[in-house]
This record gives sequence, structure tokens and C-alpha cells, in this order.
Amino acid sequence: MVVMGLACGSGCGLRPHTFRKINHPAPLMRARAVGLSEMEPDATAIPVLVGRLNDTDPVVRLAANEELKKRTRHDFGFRPWADPEERSAAASRWRAWMTGKPDAVQAAEVSRTTAPPRKSMPRPSPQGGSPP
Repeated sequence: MVVMGLACGSGCGLRPHTFRKINHPAPLMRARAVGLSEMEPDATAIPVLVGRLNDTDPVVRLAANEELKKRTRHDFGFRPWADPEERSAAASRWRAWMTGKPDAVQAAEVSRTTAPPRKSMPRPSPQGGSPP
């Protein structure tokens, strides 16, 4: 009985032992497998992590985004809990960067940060009269 307890204590937990568990049905396993990407070359890990930005589970999306930022030192404004359209736009910026299309990344980044012009009300003139 004691032997069984010791054996389980050293490896029966919900801990993936390989990055391939990134495709596991359980979100907890996928999220934990993200951290194992450091054992993989960039060419293998980065596309998989970018793909996980579309995961159904927000914790998996968070883990993938944090690992991408740590690994690449880039941040394309991905927010794991944002609405699907916003997440999709940020994931597109990651894909554009990954495929080496800096113009697409720059255009997407500009559209993300540029707000539409606000309509302004006419300001009164300093002399107290009405605007021209």
C-alpha cells in the first residue's frame, strides 16, 4: 500500500510529460503542455502555440499567448478573454509575423491602434462670439 502511494506521488498526476499533449482533450493538460514547448525548436513550437490562441478554453489561450511573448519577445495585443473578433485579429497578427509578412503585421497593428476620428463640436471663439 505504501509502495503504491509512493509510485503515484511521483507521476500519476495530471501533468503532461510531452509537448504533444497540447492536443489532449482536457484543457488542463493542454494548458500545462504549453510550458513544455521550451523543449521544442521554434519552428515546431511557435506554429502550434499560435494555433492554440484559438483554443476553446481561455486558460489555454492565456498560456499560449504568454509562452509566445516569452519566447519571441513580441506582443500583438492578444487578450485571451476578449470577444472572438478581437482575438481573431490579434491571432492574425501573430500568423502574419510568423510567416514573415511584416507589412501585414504593421497594417494590422495600425488598424488595432488607430481609432476612427471623433467628431468634434465647434468651439466658441476666445472673444466670446460664435464660431465662424
